Amino acid sequence: MTVSHAPQASSLPTRNAAYQQLVAQKNSFLLTMTISFLVMYFILPLLAGFNKPLMASKVMGNITFGYVLAFAEIIMGWVMAAIYVRRAQAFDRMAEEAKR
Repeated sequence: MTVSHAPQASSLPTRNAAYQQLVAQKNSFLLTMTISFLVMYFILPLLAGFNKPLMASKVMGNITFGYVLAFAEIIMGWVMAAIYVRRAQAFDRMAEEAKR
């Protein structure tokens, strides 16, 4: 026979408003970033597979739309990383405030 040591409702830590706000903002930010990344990431192979004329269309000289889109994905990765670093710093400050 095993004994359950589940915490009592009265012994659970209460979360303050600052912590709840931090979690809500962080979850919202991460969901937005994840969806944005996945949409941009999957556009390239989907267009390459299903809309070859668009991908082969020349944008400037011998540069096709496919190359521009592929380059944009690389830039997107760096921009999203920079955005995340800035927001993570704000989240760190909010976490410090929530500890108090």
